[in-house]
Amino acid sequence: MKVFDSTNTDVYFNLAMEEYLFKNCVDTEYLLLWKNHNSIVLGKHQNIFEEINLAAVAESGIPVARRNTGGGTVFHDEQNLNYSFISNSEGDGFANYEQFLTPVIKALNEMGIPAVKRRTSDIAIGEQKISGSAQTVKKGRVLHHGTLLYNSDLSLLKNLLKTTAGKITSKSVKSVRSEVTNIKKHMTDQSMTMAAFKDTLLEKLLPDGFEKVSLTEADIQAIQILVDEKYSQWEWNYGQSPKFSFEKDNTLLSMKGIKTQLDVKLEIIKGRIAKCEVTVDGLANAELIERLTGARYGYQEVLHKLEETRFHEASQIKIAKLTNCFI
Repeated sequence: MKVFDSTNTDVYFNLAMEEYLFKNCVDTEYLLLWKNHNSIVLGKHQNIFEEINLAAVAESGIPVARRNTGGGTVFHDEQNLNYSFISNSEGDGFANYEQFLTPVIKALNEMGIPAVKRRTSDIAIGEQKISGSAQTVKKGRVLHHGTLLYNSDLSLLKNLLKTTAGKITSKSVKSVRSEVTNIKKHMTDQSMTMAAFKDTLLEKLLPDGFEKVSLTEADIQAIQILVDEKYSQWEWNYGQSPKFSFEKDNTLLSMKGIKTQLDVKLEIIKGRIAKCEVTVDGLANAELIERLTGARYGYQEVLHKLEETRFHEASQIKIAKLTNCFI
């Protein structure tokens, strides 16, 4: 087996690297090990607007990326180790998850970690999840990848993945929320670094040896094109979300204590507000409807549109509160 150990921590580059190697390296089996700086990664068929706290993500500046496999939304940081297996698959259907999870669990067990398989694609310690995985299959090859929460910032994870208080209706794939824990918490050696954990895991996974390989300059250039044209693009990360509707009834107080009832109904297609209904104290507000229809649906985009309205100025409702009516 050949092993790629990526030192790049850019989420868009690493997801593009996976796709590039999956499509172009068909000679043998590969194992990729990689980490991302703080980022949110959602499944290919998910609705980003159902999965993340739009306001918290916008405020944090943390990038959001869509991967090329199914499954749920996860938070990555540099204390989360990602692994990817690329190998041959029998037929065009999904491979047996146990084929890939079993050796990972065995390696963790040999390191003294009481990991077990849970559900179809998770690894857990007790009832707490430490790893989720997903797959894609194409032309007789399978890409199976998963996370390993070593010492991640779980408080940040929970804050960024909170969902909206509004009602969303869609046919997207929903994440299954699970209680999570860090692997390091269950280690006998509490001083083990992420680097040492990765090296030890690799030795346990491939005890008979392996060949380390690196990306060529041509590989890096091709991957960067994929980053620029797909993985870093709003159209892929946000616009790829399935069509959905959003409803939220809001009772607001202005800075003078005046109560306003603002009710919102939106239809979002390809990440944009295709249809907008807004009533203020029971009456349609033409200005808000016109301003928002056609706009990209996102916290900063909606905020900027509302800042430009006469309604915002006249109502004296704080912009953050007003924006939250639509998100």
